[in-house]
Amino acid sequence: MSVNNQNTISAVSRWKGVIAGVLGAGFFGFIPVFSKPVLAAGISPACLLFYRFFFASILIALISWAQRQPISLPRDCRKCMGLIAVLYCFSGGFLVLGLKFMSGGVTEVLHFTYPVWVMLILLVFFKEKIRLSSAIAIVIAIIGIYCLGVLGGAEAFMPGADRTAGVVIVVASGLACGSYIVAINKSNAHKLSSMRLSFWMLFLSAIIFAVLSLISGTFEFISDWRIFLNLFGLALVATVLSNVFQVYSIKYIGSTQAAILGAVEPATGVVLCVILFDEVLNLPILAGIALIFTAVMIVVTRNK
Repeated sequence: MSVNNQNTISAVSRWKGVIAGVLGAGFFGFIPVFSKPVLAAGISPACLLFYRFFFASILIALISWAQRQPISLPRDCRKCMGLIAVLYCFSGGFLVLGLKFMSGGVTEVLHFTYPVWVMLILLVFFKEKIRLSSAIAIVIAIIGIYCLGVLGGAEAFMPGADRTAGVVIVVASGLACGSYIVAINKSNAHKLSSMRLSFWMLFLSAIIFAVLSLISGTFEFISDWRIFLNLFGLALVATVLSNVFQVYSIKYIGSTQAAILGAVEPATGVVLCVILFDEVLNLPILAGIALIFTAVMIVVTRNK
């Protein structure tokens, strides 16, 4: 094969990776779009997340079966997968709970602080060196959170919602997300295929939220077809397709570039929530969004 043909194939593969990265991040941005109508119908966050993860785990299992990929969990990965599933539940649970406090767009942006949390966790618990650029990114992210949570005003929050509690809950979802990402990379789970890892993370999370919703008495069987469609869309679009495209993107352009394209996620969430739910954007909110995007881009470009 000639050098020109190799370069052409490389360029095509890179474009495929970029397009997949944009699609994957964009699909993640649909989380508030499908979640808000379900929550508005009175379904509890725990019950919503059970259906989301249960449907998604079934879809992942069907894809794995079609591709003849095994999904059995090796014995040496069972303990770490339990921890990862718990952290994943905290991430998903706090994110959905945050929708009861603030707009879907702002919730997505605050959750997107997770790359900064990954860097801080590696610094504090694994003694990895911190760059000056990372320290600057932390300061920028804090200023951005202040703009969204304090200066943004009532437009960013639900009527009567506790602003402080809302910001803390959603930022905690980013912390939990960063924690399970580090847990995957620092445990035996990193040797699992993406499909096998995704199945067990989703399936175990579904079990956890099923138990929580049953204990709290908030479990409901879904009879309304509109709620069912939103739950299925949440599982298919915002969970399965988003993960599949993201993994494809990482394969062709690498994790750093894929992480940069991840900025499409909160941007999609903001735009869709403004269009579909008439959410308001003011100058402090826009400034906060821009600052958090800047902080995350610094982290993912300077810390390979």
